[in-house]
Amino acid sequence: MIISYYTYRRVKVTLTIPYHYQLKDVRHIQRFKGRALIANEMGLGKTFEALLWMQRNPKVRPVIVVCPASLKWNWEHEALTHINQRSEVLEGTKPPERFYLHHEMVIINYDILRPWMEYLVSLKAQLLIIDESQYLADRKTKRTRAVKELSKNTPHILALSGTPLVNRPAELWPTLNILNSKEFPSFFDYALHHCGAKRNHWGWEFKGATHLDELHQRLLTTCGMIRHLKSDVLKELPEKIRQILLLPISKPKFYQKASTNFLRWLAENQPEKLSQAAKAERLVRMGYLKRLAANLKLKAVFEWIDTFLAETEGKLVIYGIHHKILRPLHKRYNNMSVLIDGAVSQNQRRLAVKTFQRKDSCRLFFGNIRAAGIGLNLTSATTMAFAELDWTPGAHKQAEDRIHRIGQNLQTSCYYLVAKDTIEEKLVKIIQNKQSVSNNTLDGQGKGDSLAIFDLLCMELLKEKTN
Repeated sequence: MIISYYTYRRVKVTLTIPYHYQLKDVRHIQRFKGRALIANEMGLGKTFEALLWMQRNPKVRPVIVVCPASLKWNWEHEALTHINQRSEVLEGTKPPERFYLHHEMVIINYDILRPWMEYLVSLKAQLLIIDESQYLADRKTKRTRAVKELSKNTPHILALSGTPLVNRPAELWPTLNILNSKEFPSFFDYALHHCGAKRNHWGWEFKGATHLDELHQRLLTTCGMIRHLKSDVLKELPEKIRQILLLPISKPKFYQKASTNFLRWLAENQPEKLSQAAKAERLVRMGYLKRLAANLKLKAVFEWIDTFLAETEGKLVIYGIHHKILRPLHKRYNNMSVLIDGAVSQNQRRLAVKTFQRKDSCRLFFGNIRAAGIGLNLTSATTMAFAELDWTPGAHKQAEDRIHRIGQNLQTSCYYLVAKDTIEEKLVKIIQNKQSVSNNTLDGQGKGDSLAIFDLLCMELLKEKTN
């Protein structure tokens, strides 16, 4: 096995300006010597805080990030955007015989940890970042054992989760043991004290919760736990935060084949030479490619929504365009959601909005960006996500205003769930430029020009073919 390192010039200045509470959190992590549990509520920048601490400790290299598959590319994007850190993203269950490491940050998902363990251990990482650490809730699973093995000789460990304890204290022990094995060496001792351990006919049961105040203090004093809710730092946050999240797609080869066929057609039919019929065909072909990207990222969208529901108690508005996206989403979360699309009557629309606004059990609103993007008051939610992108920036701005309007006194978050390495990624960048915003936020000003966007998108796609 051959491993080589490529060292590049590190940028000392953080590219993203942190909030006051984030700087305070980074100092807190420093006091605990880079071993801490970052348990901030979703949307408060756990990823950024981990990257910021990493950037301010340049000797802490190499770095390994372990996260769910749907978040790998987002970690790569965030590291590059916020601190100009390039990453190696590992994929597949069959590592190459020779592995060359070109960057000092490695990102891998839980599902493929075991096959890559030899390579990962050989890196002798100085920092291990465990994202969504609730994935380690079962101490007996292969993934938990793999992360435990990876952490053995790693001096700095950051565990990130908005809900490190999902159901009961027993699920928290693996993370605590990894962060501070001296304080939490034995699961049985921990379970006797904090899990109401009981012995029955079939053996020991650890489903209880005892001495929780004491456990909270132990988390603060021995595991460096950081915990903020949005309400705690609301004065520091802008009224609206917009963020692009890059999601992986299933069947990337299938998408690539469709994309190659379209690029070949586009190269043979330059925009300035197109007849009206050819322009119509171009829109149809581009529309198919966009729908395909949206369909192939659906699994990752499910996972992101699942994470939101687990990490928060709030409500979520999700906008899409096509039945093949909105209907499967609504079906999966049928017992806690409502849907408004073009097939819903006016009476059904009013009932859906009323249900979402008033019933705590209804946590999800699925809407067609055209049929439900204007005229609705959805202020019981402070978070929105776009599962599909419209061709025009103005449509997104109108949809965002469903939760960011008069009557909304809380900070709102709008996520653009974008299929990585697809037409969506290029489209959202064009929308960004149209809205005059830098980095990974969208400003949403102006209605945009869909025809201009089509032409710009064609130019970007042709550049890809040329390169």
